[in-house]
Amino acid sequence: MARVCKRWKRLAYERPLWKRVNLAPYSRRLDGRAMWRIVRQFFTPSLKSLTLAGHLHSGRTGEIVSTPLLLELKSRAPSLQHFCITTADLTAVNLSDLPESLSTLETRNCEIPPRWFKSLELDGAFRNLRAVDLSCCSRVSDPDVIDICHVSSLKVLKLSWCYRVTDSSVQHLSEKLTQLERLDLEGCKITDVSLHHIGRHLKHLTFLNVSQCRQVTQAGLDGVKTMLKHLEHLCLDSCTPINIPNLPTL
Repeated sequence: MARVCKRWKRLAYERPLWKRVNLAPYSRRLDGRAMWRIVRQFFTPSLKSLTLAGHLHSGRTGEIVSTPLLLELKSRAPSLQHFCITTADLTAVNLSDLPESLSTLETRNCEIPPRWFKSLELDGAFRNLRAVDLSCCSRVSDPDVIDICHVSSLKVLKLSWCYRVTDSSVQHLSEKLTQLERLDLEGCKITDVSLHHIGRHLKHLTFLNVSQCRQVTQAGLDGVKTMLKHLEHLCLDSCTPINIPNLPTL
């Protein structure tokens, strides 16, 4: 648009327009240097949503984000609410580098270091956070889930294909995150023990995905049926054969 004429360029560069920015489709052309230029030229306190895609498994050297860049983003967009980054190596950055105003954090298919969420232990850290999506983050394990549980007001937690997640952390999150409304455990290493604790504590749950959880049985689902009165959506793809008539009316 900016190449059409001077007026269009001026309009395209109007900073208030840059409230919801999706740069994921341009990841092949973006590197750290280009991101610095965009952050400094266009990002202001009006920015509310940012979506990025990194270079994980692409063979390229260097990542699209770094600690200095995220700190610059934090200072220029202190009211950022939604941050999504996919296929990125985040082992060199810290969760605390991000704006604490976030209400939604998505790091799908990213590589994150162990205990990346440890900073959530601090009082008041990310107190506005309501949704976390760690789908396909293969390094996420039970200690990470336990760290996330310090945000007791969380409404949505997606852990699909975090295969290191087991009954131990699901029990903990069930006891601590009692306000959860959506829980995605597809491909996690859980059993009926997890379903028992989910049914016992997560009374506000409306969506539950336990697809590909092959150790889940009819007994565990019967417990969910009787205890989760508000459940509307239950995903059971590739689970142990179950008796459909015994499921609740959703």
